[in-house]
Amino acid sequence: MEGYYFSTNIDNDRVLCLSPLSNRKIELSGQELADTSGYFLYEQRGSDELQSIEIIAHVLTDDGVWKLREAFGME
Repeated sequence: MEGYYFSTNIDNDRVLCLSPLSNRKIELSGQELADTSGYFLYEQRGSDELQSIEIIAHVLTDDGVWKLREAFGME
């Protein structure tokens, strides 16, 4: 998989994202991840300084990434 990043605004403070996770984003999620490969569907909240991440799903296939992108109307 390549390094795609897709997102769509939920409201003024929240963005739904589909992308690989950087170490910083994993840290912001507060979760321990045994496998950080592939893509993650997650909600990003707040400004750059006060950002939080809630991981919703781990996506391991290109087909899964494209289906979620289409389902959520992400660009």
